[in-house]
Amino acid sequence: MTLNRINTDRLVIIPITFEITSSLLTGSFKEIEKLGINTDGSWPTEDTMDILPIINKSLEVEKIPSGFETWMIVRKDNMKIIGDIGFYGKPNEKGEVEVGFGLVEHERGRGFGFETLIAIKNWLFNQENVKVVKARCLINNTASKRILEKADMIEIKRDMDLIYWQLVK
Repeated sequence: MTLNRINTDRLVIIPITFEITSSLLTGSFKEIEKLGINTDGSWPTEDTMDILPIINKSLEVEKIPSGFETWMIVRKDNMKIIGDIGFYGKPNEKGEVEVGFGLVEHERGRGFGFETLIAIKNWLFNQENVKVVKARCLINNTASKRILEKADMIEIKRDMDLIYWQLVK
């Protein structure tokens, strides 16, 4: 199965492939540039670089993205990567999947996070094996909290550092 890009009004959300992760891990953008996509040096972020080896190892086995890895968030108007959204693995036996997302700092506060989350939520709810979408954010991350609330996620608990969210299909 070929995984398609997700288009929104202002964004293209593109699955990261094994070739892309391998290229990024060597400091090269050639695989991204082949797609006609640019980066201004602010992406990949440090958080993205931390998880790239894990994504790369998963994709090395699977070869073709399932969708439950990571997606690049690209602005349509300039074809620049402004962030990424991904999952902590495939859905578990209960059909639960956890999503996480991040934008480069200078693109925050423009609605791109919300637009991306809604698009991914719609994609998730079209997957048979997904029944619950989960997320978490730092208690002091007001922007993420606002995005999750606006996307109809429900706060289910808190601890000293995090707020835990979910949305049932």
